[in-house]
Amino acid sequence: MKNLYLTSIFCICASLSPVWAAENAAPAAADPCAEFRYKTRLNLTTSYGKLKYNLDYDRQALTRLGQQYGLIEPGMFASGLSLIGIDWSVTLNTVTRVAADDSICILPMSLDVFVGFQDPTIYIDRTLNQESCSYQLVLRHEHQHQQVAVAALEYFLPHVRAEINARLDEVGPSNVASLSRTDAATAQMNRKYIALIEPLVDKFKATLLHEQKKLDNRQNYKFESSICRNKTPVQK
Repeated sequence: MKNLYLTSIFCICASLSPVWAAENAAPAAADPCAEFRYKTRLNLTTSYGKLKYNLDYDRQALTRLGQQYGLIEPGMFASGLSLIGIDWSVTLNTVTRVAADDSICILPMSLDVFVGFQDPTIYIDRTLNQESCSYQLVLRHEHQHQQVAVAALEYFLPHVRAEINARLDEVGPSNVASLSRTDAATAQMNRKYIALIEPLVDKFKATLLHEQKKLDNRQNYKFESSICRNKTPVQK
């Protein structure tokens, strides 16, 4: 949301000789918004989302679903899956002020950034008996994935906050020719912040995937399978 704020500034100017005025006019024209003092404020929020459970798929369908997301190694099958959407957004709030030379300046006052999870869902093979060892084992494994995701997000947020705060000033005021250009200028500034933040989110995605894969490997699967090895799973 862009807040519009206009100020009228009256300037009393002294007479200058032509040479002195020409020499000193250029620096002022180069940065007409420099007279305004402001500090861009960061508002960083998050959400873990509401965990949901889905028992609509059998093992074959879950395997295909996992393969679509690149989560299932060749030759493996899935009795459960954890899917977590990473959601993020960037919204810049600006004020518009008129400088002493009648330049129109758009000032970036606050930046609202959201990074969090969307629709975290645990999928479990519908053919597993919910009282069986196999079902409880799958459920525990998928809960571990969700816990890893929450821990990764909690670790990531302080780092992204520090990184954004350190670079907030890289996007400065925008000088526009008319008030009709304020929305376009704000959108352009917002895109600059998006370009700044997107690599941080991409790094988080890569880190999260790396941490999740520590649970999804043949050695861990073999260990978990041994837990129920001497118990006969009851199928519905």
